[in-house]
Amino acid sequence: MKTIAFLISFIVSFFSFGQKYTLIHSTKSLIGNHSIYHPLFDGMPVFNQFLKQNIFNREIQNFYSEIELTPLNRKLFSSDTILKVKSGFLNKNGTLIPVSAITIIDIKGKSYTLYINQKRKTIHHLSHNLNLKDTTISGTVFYPDPLSSSGKAYGGDFIDNNNKTNIYLNDELREVNLTASFKDSLFLLENKHLKIVNQSSPDIQPTAKTTSKFNFNRSETGFEEINALYHITRFAEYLKDSIGFKDIMNYQIAVDVYALNGNDQSEFINSTSPPRLNFGQGGVDDAEDADVLIHEYAHAVSHSAAPGSLQGYERLAMDEGFGDYWAAVYSKILNEFNYKEIFNWDGHNEFWEGRSLDHERTYEEGLEGNKYIDGELFAAMLMDIRDNVEDTTADKIILQSVYSWYPNMTFSDAIEQIMKADTLLNNAENSGTILWLACKRGFLTKNCENISKTNIWNLEIDYSMLNQGILSLTEPINNESVKIFTVEGKLIFSTILNGKELQLPKYSSGIYILQIGTLTKKIILKN
Repeated sequence: MKTIAFLISFIVSFFSFGQKYTLIHSTKSLIGNHSIYHPLFDGMPVFNQFLKQNIFNREIQNFYSEIELTPLNRKLFSSDTILKVKSGFLNKNGTLIPVSAITIIDIKGKSYTLYINQKRKTIHHLSHNLNLKDTTISGTVFYPDPLSSSGKAYGGDFIDNNNKTNIYLNDELREVNLTASFKDSLFLLENKHLKIVNQSSPDIQPTAKTTSKFNFNRSETGFEEINALYHITRFAEYLKDSIGFKDIMNYQIAVDVYALNGNDQSEFINSTSPPRLNFGQGGVDDAEDADVLIHEYAHAVSHSAAPGSLQGYERLAMDEGFGDYWAAVYSKILNEFNYKEIFNWDGHNEFWEGRSLDHERTYEEGLEGNKYIDGELFAAMLMDIRDNVEDTTADKIILQSVYSWYPNMTFSDAIEQIMKADTLLNNAENSGTILWLACKRGFLTKNCENISKTNIWNLEIDYSMLNQGILSLTEPINNESVKIFTVEGKLIFSTILNGKELQLPKYSSGIYILQIGTLTKKIILKN
């Protein structure tokens, strides 16, 4: 990976030194503006090079990255539906290669962008299908699935049994009220967040009724539609209303719960307008399990916050882990039983093994090379944060950090963005805890020597004892940087400390941010 980070204390244009850029996407978060660009050559984009820019108040972050080419033994077919064509270049070992970038959907509903050179060979490609391998008004739903609500394990009366129901599974149904639409004397399964559609085989049209009751059991057509409409809507409302991300997912996503020719797989497709979610029916129907619904919708959330950034192996694994994290979060909101076991109903059975966030794997042990397995590690790191920081605070920090994600970033880069988000949202109130957790999981190694949870929680700044403007720490430090910022982020003091005490200049009474190494704390100075 090639990454160069520039931290600038005032807004300047990066369109300097003769280099020009073209905007790919831009988003606005709670604390800043986030844009991603391609550099231009002869007025055309270099498709595998990126500049991600995050603007926070008076600070700019620029991250430059380049993606290695991934050839594909595939050409255009007459059966492909072409969505978009654009000319540009790919950079390979310093040589710019002219290509046509052609975004298509094939006859199976799969979407790709093919980068085809002048010899008509696909020398690079992107897949726009984010698959979960065997991943999934009043009405009845599972809450969030029949195993979580009953406290049971898969087996006995709680099995798929070729989509048949029984009295035990029916006992786990819950009647809920949910927002839908009414048009031409029919109740339709859509609202501002999503629309139930038929966009992939088999050809099953969305359920519409003349009455407002949509009570189905799992053996009946219509159950998965209500289950998807309820859980995706409730999760979207949590992100928008409970933790404040009003502008995330500002479109109605198309959802097909009887899709992919009945295969045991689900996917998010970002190349269509609007993007799509498809849920297969192999094994346990994917849309019966809220974990699958939320995991796939979380891909859409990530794309909404950081469009154009989903390139590079660890970035792909991060997206899988991001989906697993939100699946666990949503499960815990409804029912805490086994919430760290992901895809409780859809997986952990004869069809596939499911996933889990309840493990002690570390980044230092190495990645497996499977984005789903490595995504489990990233998700466990995110859940570590939520286990040690107040729930909604952690959710807000983590989602805010995603706006700053960029192509080819690593798990360690993601932790730095999480700590940055906490600094801007909460004056770094939780960054010490996040640092300790990241060191424990091996996501960070710098500034991890002699760090422990005890040391973090016991770091205190005490001015009542020493009334001469002397900063007194509970533990001595050696050759470590000490900085003080205003709450607006302006650096007003910087030095190197050896020991426990430091004489500070005289400042006006108020709240300041103390940074020792990468650890930050809010302090109050009194004259």
